[in-house]
Amino acid sequence: MSFPRYPAYKDSGVEWLGDVPGQWEVVPLKYISTHNDDVLVESTDPNNEITYVDISSVDGVNGIATKETMSFSAAPSRARRRVRHGDVIVSTVRTYLKAIAVVRDPEDSLIVSTGFAVIRPRDELTPNYLGFLVFASYFVEQIIVRSKGVSYPAINAGELVAISVPLPSPPEQTAIAAFLDRETAKIDGLVAEQRRLIDLLKEKRHTVISHAVTKGLNPDAPMKPSGIEWLGDVPEHWELRKLSQLFRAGKGKNGQKLTKEYCAANEGEYPVYSGQTENEGVMGTWDQFEFDFEDTGVLFSTTVGAKAMNLQQLFGRFSLSQNCMIIWPTSSRCITRFFFYHLQPLFRYQRAMIPDHMQASFRVEDLYGYFIALPPSEEQTAIAAFLDRETAKLDELIDEAQRAVDLLQERRTALISAAVTGKIDVRGLADMEAA
Repeated sequence: MSFPRYPAYKDSGVEWLGDVPGQWEVVPLKYISTHNDDVLVESTDPNNEITYVDISSVDGVNGIATKETMSFSAAPSRARRRVRHGDVIVSTVRTYLKAIAVVRDPEDSLIVSTGFAVIRPRDELTPNYLGFLVFASYFVEQIIVRSKGVSYPAINAGELVAISVPLPSPPEQTAIAAFLDRETAKIDGLVAEQRRLIDLLKEKRHTVISHAVTKGLNPDAPMKPSGIEWLGDVPEHWELRKLSQLFRAGKGKNGQKLTKEYCAANEGEYPVYSGQTENEGVMGTWDQFEFDFEDTGVLFSTTVGAKAMNLQQLFGRFSLSQNCMIIWPTSSRCITRFFFYHLQPLFRYQRAMIPDHMQASFRVEDLYGYFIALPPSEEQTAIAAFLDRETAKLDELIDEAQRAVDLLQERRTALISAAVTGKIDVRGLADMEAA
């Protein structure tokens, strides 16, 4: 859908903002708002109950998604910013993650992290419009430009509110915000549908893998109870074996040395894998290698944290940093690709057994204690080939749905930026829909 433009524009006087509608003003945000007005004092009764919102609890789509109730004495030292209805909170740390929200009807006890700038609009600025204004890509980009630091870039709240913003009249702000409320709600609904589809496809993927590696491909095969909960009944001719009888696992000898900094200073052609889940586990490269699995490949697993037991198959020459291990068969009866699939439902089952309050940890001795079902080698090869085909189909559907999500989110961001900077005129559209 194309949108009309305003009848006349003028130079905003701000290079990165460009032209704005002729009747709009352009002013630093601090001229039309205040920031960080209310603070919870240190002399607060330690038994007072507060409702705390951290940066990780906020995102630009859902707003304040979660809250945590605690006593003041148990609260983190950053739990100090008071808020009221109509305030807008903007994360001053890694703002590119867009932890931004309009505060609506808060509890009297609501306190947010000092990692937020709490922006309070004056009379000439409406809260909903302000919420979209600071979420707009141009505003976030200006915060990023002004932020300092590498791992956790941050901006001072005073610098944040010094950024210039376009300012239409309050009635026009209301119309723009009403239009964006409706349009972003439609987009968010479509995104939610695609994400539900992705979840269903991922669950189907788990089910297809689990069924094939525990029941085989022959639906008429006689079955026997395995006596192992995660396996259930297995084909009669499959053997039940301990992993320690068939596999070995190990870690790199240079794990402590191979940090990101070391790899950056000693870059080479060989990947260094770690417990991180970004970039398929590749933390960096090195000019040497510890392992060589050029032909058969080897299984690689993360060992610590929420993504522990995240499994993939590696080939070629590489090294290992920390929080990961490799697993390889010691028997010619074991096909590595089959066990890449076979261990996935086992690891998923083991992760589910870990209490929420505990950090997941996966040790070599844990691995050696697990039981698996061992089909004949030719059956392993057939199952692995079947799963390669079926998971490839499902992965393509998942990727397609994710591309749809990405396009919808790009449209959402572009629509907000275009509306709050006056690149499109939505006043008539807002009035028509309201009618």
